[in-house]
Amino acid sequence: MIDSAHSDCSCQAHSGEPVVCFEGVSFSYGRNLVIEDADFDIYKGESICVVGPNGGGKSTLLKLMLGLLTPNQGQIRLFGQTAKRGRARVGYVPQQIEFDPLFPVTALDVALMGRLQRRSLGFVNRADRAAAFGALEKMGLSDQAKQPFASLSGGQRQAVLIARALVAKAELLLLDEPTAHVDVAAEERLMASLKALGAELTIITVSHDLAFVSRSVPKVVCVNGCVHVHPTIELTEARIRELYGHEVRMVQHDHEHLDSHGGHHHD
Repeated sequence: MIDSAHSDCSCQAHSGEPVVCFEGVSFSYGRNLVIEDADFDIYKGESICVVGPNGGGKSTLLKLMLGLLTPNQGQIRLFGQTAKRGRARVGYVPQQIEFDPLFPVTALDVALMGRLQRRSLGFVNRADRAAAFGALEKMGLSDQAKQPFASLSGGQRQAVLIARALVAKAELLLLDEPTAHVDVAAEERLMASLKALGAELTIITVSHDLAFVSRSVPKVVCVNGCVHVHPTIELTEARIRELYGHEVRMVQHDHEHLDSHGGHHHD
């Protein structure tokens, strides 16, 4: 377990209210303490990765942010509101989505689902379709708009789900293991898209892929019972060993690239 729950990240000072605020948050499943005294803020426009071992509390942290779980102690605020009220402004992209491959739904149809929650009768208009197509275009999928969702690759499906969040006008994007089932080329495209979206969204990504983390974000939230925030450049071999509980050989190429031997690390 990491020995401190508090951030030692000497990052640039921010003004205004944080998008995500954890204040002394602890959570237990029965007697099993999963998150202990978490204290951290995430501000508008930040792009951050959540890392840690299986069972360390990453998914629990995400559920707390979404208001799906209630902390035993402490307070969570989204956009200055309770997590349950603030999650209307959050776009969540799961690691996997369950769907019937025989159901005739296109990439454009899935992106349009981001507007349905804003339509009381479920009808969409020309402006909605234009917004959905524009979101797919941002994700590099304009040519696939009319293709069946089931025929798309894993990386393309992830991109469509991000487009759905854009159509819903999400201000905070939560991504759960977006590179878990994609190839290297798809990962590079996703990184480029997320970097472009950083100008308009706050992005929080859960990932086991340390190569992706080290190349895509300036700050990480390390979770293993306690929560510790670091600049990505401080994600050293010693910190990773402490976090994961075993050896991880790291090579630091320069101040922007910190990579594991072999390119990827999965836990």
